[in-house]
Amino acid sequence: MSKGTVCICGGGNAAHVFIPYFTQQGYSVTVYADFKDEAERLQKAIDEFGGITVQDRCDPKNLKEYSAKPTAISKDAGDVVPQADFIIAAIPSFAIKNVLVGIKPHLKQDSIVYIMPGQGGPDFIAKQVLGAEIAAGKTTMAGIIPMPLNCRIIEWGRRVDLASLKASYDLASVPAKNAPRAAAALSGLLGGRKVNAIGNYVGIALHCSNPNLHPGRLYGLFGPNSQLGLFSEGKVYPENPLFYESWDDNSAEWCQKISEERLKIWTTICDKVPGTGHPSQVPHIKPYLESIYAGQIAETDTLAKCCNTNDGFKGFKCPMKPTEGGFTIDFDNRYFKEDIPEGVAMYKGIADLVGVETPVIDEIVGFFQKFMGKEYIKDGKLAGADVAATKSPQAFGITSLEALLKDVDTREVTAKL
Repeated sequence: MSKGTVCICGGGNAAHVFIPYFTQQGYSVTVYADFKDEAERLQKAIDEFGGITVQDRCDPKNLKEYSAKPTAISKDAGDVVPQADFIIAAIPSFAIKNVLVGIKPHLKQDSIVYIMPGQGGPDFIAKQVLGAEIAAGKTTMAGIIPMPLNCRIIEWGRRVDLASLKASYDLASVPAKNAPRAAAALSGLLGGRKVNAIGNYVGIALHCSNPNLHPGRLYGLFGPNSQLGLFSEGKVYPENPLFYESWDDNSAEWCQKISEERLKIWTTICDKVPGTGHPSQVPHIKPYLESIYAGQIAETDTLAKCCNTNDGFKGFKCPMKPTEGGFTIDFDNRYFKEDIPEGVAMYKGIADLVGVETPVIDEIVGFFQKFMGKEYIKDGKLAGADVAATKSPQAFGITSLEALLKDVDTREVTAKL
């Protein structure tokens, strides 16, 4: 007997793992793929190959494979969403609004929409698009940290490499009162893994994950006194090293400093607005990595070792691209295009609303934004020319801590989406 129906949105890396994984866990799986001809191409590939195969190397000592195919694939949400108890939107943040608009007319009563990862302002978008449905109790939007999977498609529609399925998660929801139910359901979906329900959704916005990890590492690679040498316009490096295996103490120090600023913002909110959450609900970076990669890290003595001895991190190169004579930074890589405007800008925007100074975040963003051709931080505030292109509260028209912490709101959010 099926445990319920899961609708997976999109046909990317995560979808390739989740289709076989949730089927193996005892759920019926459908796919909503509304991007161009993605649904048709995915259906054709699965028909040809008989399903998608996951090469699971989460435990290097116990390599395994499993395959499955969904019960239905469609670009029409009406074909695959009405039967879904759970909707999984493990998609880039720019695609979230279109997906929510598409599924809105077809949501099942008491459905839960999971957005993975939960950072990048999806709660703002959900309040805008699904505000009435959320307020009426028809659906719940839940965001989770971290992104469950480290994976890469090997052959589209046929085979995917799974390096890691995280051990534990934090979750917040809109409305906040539904977080325990959403956490319990997600634990079931993920094979009984631990899912912690935290307080207000701002706890997810200030959580650890990529916006804390990647920018600190990038500054350790390319900033002053850096591992590869200070970057300047046109600089060419002789090689592109492995991003994680070569992680050094300098990079770890910058990540730790971001973590301290992030936690200061959260604890200040908890002090100013009792009931928002507890300081312990948003973790420091090192214990966070140890918890989500439990069993995959060979040495945990230092933050650097948590990264460079982590099986779940192995095999990923730095965000660089070939050029004449070697390699240069690829500023179109998601480590820059997503983690800075959608993650670090969120930290900074909330800090400005709370009144917390962030000199380290200011230094790192200030260094990279000029090479990205952007201006996010100006004069120590998230007040540059490109704020509207971020996923900060300010980009959604939120200008006070009170407005940020508001739970369910059916008014239009005045964001440029």
